Amino acid sequence: MGTFIVIVCVLFVVGSGCTSKQEGALPPATQTPEATITPTAEVTTVTTPSNTTPVPTANTPLLQDDLLNREGTGDQDTAYNLFFLKSQAEIINKTNDLIEAMVPGSMTVQAVYSPSLVYVRAEDLGYTTENYYDRVLEMKVYTPENEMKRVAYLQFLYSAKSSAFHIADAAEAESYGNYRDALVMASAAKLDLQNIEADPDLPPTLPYNLLDVFLNEYIGRLRDKEIASEIKESTSSGSRFPSRP
Repeated sequence: MGTFIVIVCVLFVVGSGCTSKQEGALPPATQTPEATITPTAEVTTVTTPSNTTPVPTANTPLLQDDLLNREGTGDQDTAYNLFFLKSQAEIINKTNDLIEAMVPGSMTVQAVYSPSLVYVRAEDLGYTTENYYDRVLEMKVYTPENEMKRVAYLQFLYSAKSSAFHIADAAEAESYGNYRDALVMASAAKLDLQNIEADPDLPPTLPYNLLDVFLNEYIGRLRDKEIASEIKESTSSGSRFPSRP
């Protein structure tokens, strides 16, 4: 019986030793997940750099300074400068059209002088400059330099529209044979042109210098017509009375 117990104990010890050896072979397998976890943690750290946080997204509202730069003084002054270039180009072109009507053949138009054409061209120039005058009067600029330009342009437009309307009135009076009133209106237009000064911030004065020169010729022709009309009237009135023997 004792021998049987010894044999059982020996078998138990041998069996437990084999089990411990098999269990001892498992730890390398349990370390495999730890090896895969370590590089995963490193990748996570690399893919989230801190320097990407200040970059705004497309839906991020603009700061107040950015809004002012886009919709504030810069845009207002740029709008005025563009308006100035467009308006002065149209005014110069219509001034040249008026000059061609006042002195046919002196420019590109070869036509007979017509007071009606002078009236139409002068009225067109007058309404154009008056429209621009009203618009500049309501415009706002936000720099002292452009404010000075705006005021100077207002003065120019006022003189330009006034001279154009006076020339239109002179041509209308001329078409009715009222040369005296035509002379008064043409002389008033000349005074208006004298108020236009050369300024780099204003339209070129060359077209208005030419208009002033041709306006002098126009005034001279009106004087000649007035004198001829007076002579004709005096002659016709004298014919009513019999001449002395």
